[in-house]
Amino acid sequence: MTLRWIAVSIFAVALVGGAFAQSGFGQQRGQGGQGPRGQGFGMMMGGAGMMSGMLLQRADVQRELNLTEQQKNQIRQMQENQRAAMQELRNLPPQERRQKMQELWQKNDPTSVLNESQKKRLREIELQAMGPSAFLQEDVANELKLTQEQRSRLQGIVMQQMQQLREQFQGGGFGQGGQNLQQLREQMEKQMLEVLTPAQRQQWQQMQGKPFQFEGGRPMLWGGGRGGAQGAPRGGGSGFGGGRGFGN
Repeated sequence: MTLRWIAVSIFAVALVGGAFAQSGFGQQRGQGGQGPRGQGFGMMMGGAGMMSGMLLQRADVQRELNLTEQQKNQIRQMQENQRAAMQELRNLPPQERRQKMQELWQKNDPTSVLNESQKKRLREIELQAMGPSAFLQEDVANELKLTQEQRSRLQGIVMQQMQQLREQFQGGGFGQGGQNLQQLREQMEKQMLEVLTPAQRQQWQQMQGKPFQFEGGRPMLWGGGRGGAQGAPRGGGSGFGGGRGFGN
């Protein structure tokens, strides 16, 4: 297994954990909203703010939003400032680092340069990229009016998939170009959609807006394979930093 595959999949687990942290699911188990195993993945990865920032680096998304050159330059500068500042946070204690990172994301929020129409469309594209994993975000769960039972079931599904990820890593089961990761992701999405009622599934479709055609196929988070090769951030693979997305 190459180091690239390891890094990509750690990123996948971290971002799913970020959704847990935003959803408050961890608080239901006395973890203080820190996500799986209380690790604070949401803060670590920047949560939804990082998701938006990664999408805004894609050329296809920039065209869909009809960004001006001034907006592109502003976004690029914010992201450069953010990367530079993050280097200084590495040696801070975990709690202070999380707080500083949250402040950093708020200060350099690339969506702040967008108009309301662009923000709305970006959110729709973000939901399409995340797929059903977005159900773990508190605002999405509230908009869909998910019950506590539904939220618990969704948490169980994702935790089960994360366990399978760990087991396959330990068994060296990702030697076929990320095919197994793709299968795990599809299985998880199918199970998560089944938790919703028909009315909630219909609302979910409406929330995603007009289908967006990602260049190179829908970006992937769970390992390599298809994913926005054009306009995507560099990371040695497809999609976001090597992979992105939770759906076909």
